[in-house]
Amino acid sequence: MNMQARVSQQIAMTPQLLQSIRLLQLSTLELEQELRQALAQNVMLEGEDDVDESVACDDAAARDERQDVEVSGCDAAATGRVEADFDWSSRESWSGGEPRDDEDGEPWQARLAAPAQTDARLAALDQLQLVVRSEREAALCTALVDAVDDNGYLTQPLDGIAAESGLQPPPGPAEVEAALRLVQGVEPSGFAARDLRECLLLQLAAQPAATAGRELAQRIVAAHLDQLGAHDHAGLGEALGVDALALHAALDLILSLDPKPARALTAAAEAALPDLIVSGAPGAWRVELNAERLPRVRVNAAYERMLGATAHRAMREQLQEARWLVRGLEMRNDTLLRAGRAIFERQQAFLEKGEEGMVALTLREIADSIGMHESTVCRVSNNKWVATPWGVYELKAFFPSQIAGRGIESSGTAVRAMIRKIINAENRQAPLSDGDIAALLARQGVEVARRTVAKYREAMRIPAVKDRLPKTATRRLPMTG
Repeated sequence: MNMQARVSQQIAMTPQLLQSIRLLQLSTLELEQELRQALAQNVMLEGEDDVDESVACDDAAARDERQDVEVSGCDAAATGRVEADFDWSSRESWSGGEPRDDEDGEPWQARLAAPAQTDARLAALDQLQLVVRSEREAALCTALVDAVDDNGYLTQPLDGIAAESGLQPPPGPAEVEAALRLVQGVEPSGFAARDLRECLLLQLAAQPAATAGRELAQRIVAAHLDQLGAHDHAGLGEALGVDALALHAALDLILSLDPKPARALTAAAEAALPDLIVSGAPGAWRVELNAERLPRVRVNAAYERMLGATAHRAMREQLQEARWLVRGLEMRNDTLLRAGRAIFERQQAFLEKGEEGMVALTLREIADSIGMHESTVCRVSNNKWVATPWGVYELKAFFPSQIAGRGIESSGTAVRAMIRKIINAENRQAPLSDGDIAALLARQGVEVARRTVAKYREAMRIPAVKDRLPKTATRRLPMTG
């Protein structure tokens, strides 16, 4: 047995560093939950709703004292604003901080798309306001909409609805039927149907007249719905006197219909609220933190002043934890804004052209630009959203892969946008195959294989050429299309 002395180095992660890493990778909703838990457990923290200016800012001297404290965050805006205390970028056209309204006074919220209506009945009433002609008709339509269930079906008989409407004189059958036709004319198609047959017929009637298989599908639903439910396709063909090709076209159309038209609209959806906002114009883009989404917590100034050297150890530990949390939030905002500014300094073509202008970008490029590790950039880009002139995107969507061409370097996102643009502009009577699309991309200097086009097309849920071909067309398809 002997004793030896050795010198070695190792990396130890402090509790402050671990907390900063955890805060950085949280989404905004997860961060709000984390802060609510911290406010409930730590008496030294106070939220925005707990601020009492008469206590926290009783005189000017106390305010000056609090502003000199580095990490306590006693200033009301200390945790809600990221100070520009270093050079964010070499471009003077970039600016950071809280979002500002436009020069014409329009708030930044007006630049975001309006949220979609999630209640089918409310959406129906909004549409009916444009077509009703009298108060009596409006009251009867409202009574009909109230009788529609969450799946979009009318659950009460028409005579009962007329009696419960309270209109005088009571509406007759013809008047109720006329109001029902108005209600059934709103979106989604099939709304306010009395049974499955009527629901499918309403959706088929809303299809364009030139839709392949529409007339045959109407005949099947109207007279052979039970046979369709039994999957007796051979018996259907014999009863209708049609061949298998026409029958399958009609069946495909029926299968594309929604038997519960209001279900998709009433399903709960999570809103993607932006953490960053990009606004401005070419040459003067601004990347800003969304002030409404910034967490606002701070150290309780009154409790902090009352603590002295003889304070209980538990209270001193809570004060230290509160300071670490406030500092961690400031660092999170710093990192998010710096990464966002670096990303959009390289993605200015996207801001001007949309997805077709998105260039390839790697985590290493942004990490080197802001002087941080790639893992930090990865954490800050996950579950973070940004509002751009082209819509709300997840921040990690701006790191597309690179596709090389003849002197042109494109990203996978840009190629997908180009494919979608080519397909949208194609001749519907003679759609382009994947090989044709690859050839058109090659003419623009972007060389991709046919299987790559097929992979991107399937990822965008765009049908293959044979499925985009009109059913009435007789064009012979190539074997490799």
